[in-house]
Amino acid sequence: MNIEKDNIRIRSLTNDDFTLMLKWLTDERVLEFYGGRDKKYTLESLKKHYTEESESELYRVIIEYNNTPIGYGQIYRICGELYNEYNYPETDEIIYAADQFIGEPEYWSKGIGTRYIKLIFDFLKNERNADAVILDPRKNNIRAIKSYQKAGFRIIGDLPEHELHEGKKEDCYLMEYRFDENNEYKSNLKK
Repeated sequence: MNIEKDNIRIRSLTNDDFTLMLKWLTDERVLEFYGGRDKKYTLESLKKHYTEESESELYRVIIEYNNTPIGYGQIYRICGELYNEYNYPETDEIIYAADQFIGEPEYWSKGIGTRYIKLIFDFLKNERNADAVILDPRKNNIRAIKSYQKAGFRIIGDLPEHELHEGKKEDCYLMEYRFDENNEYKSNLKK
């Protein structure tokens, strides 16, 4: 994958990125929101985890801003047990889920995450004929939730005790972006 627009680039994760991933995933400021501060990643554990094969279509990407890698994302098609995991009704539609983080805290709250999500929307709609994208942020991750809402997601359900974070099962929201219902996406297509 290689998507570029303005000063954001989304490219496939490579073996050369694992040192950077280790930096991000050992930063307690990042782990507070992604993974948990109780996680103890090593270069080897990251390589093993982020190169595992997947049952579904999966894209692992690095987010760059002004040619500087600043974050990670993974986008995957929902199939099989993932419908149950997300408490999402099984459908013949093409549904993707996404996880992402900005690993460089100085780039937080600058709208980059929202812009990244919108580029992923374009890819999923135009290249994969997606009908919807879902996310499952923890309810206490207010900054992420606001960013997703700004990108056009809406909360469609609760996922009680959905994510193990720092030794505790945390409540999450199920958020959805539907291309056929989102007027902002339709108006952006006309531009």
